[in-house]
Amino acid sequence: MFFADEQHKANFQRIAAKFPEVKKARDYCAACYIGAYPEIYKCFSLEKQKHGPFDWYFDYMDDPADFVKRRDRWKTTGDTAPLTGQTRRLVELGLNLWNGHDFNLSDGLNTWDRELYLVALQAIDLRRSSPILSLAQ
Repeated sequence: MFFADEQHKANFQRIAAKFPEVKKARDYCAACYIGAYPEIYKCFSLEKQKHGPFDWYFDYMDDPADFVKRRDRWKTTGDTAPLTGQTRRLVELGLNLWNGHDFNLSDGLNTWDRELYLVALQAIDLRRSSPILSLAQ
């Protein structure tokens, strides 16, 4: 499996330990793989996630203005502020692979650098019922 760096791999192992569904469900595996990417992983507290690595982002999408108010009072399980255009689109891909949330692939392809493109490809492959990729570091 391709990891952007050792931190990505370590984060994935932490998430997989918290959410053992990773071993059984391809959608969980793909979402957790993306959630483990260091620039995304730093956006949330793993201990506070209950259903998967994107509880914090679903919370944001429910009511962005309220999320910001609660974030400023330390009442959220994560923070969207550190996300860049590239990482936000990677999160959106993760949500799509997990539960079919709308995602514009063209936006991602036009935004991601080489590393994030490889992360996206690996996540897509992990979601398949029969993964086929072997991406080199």
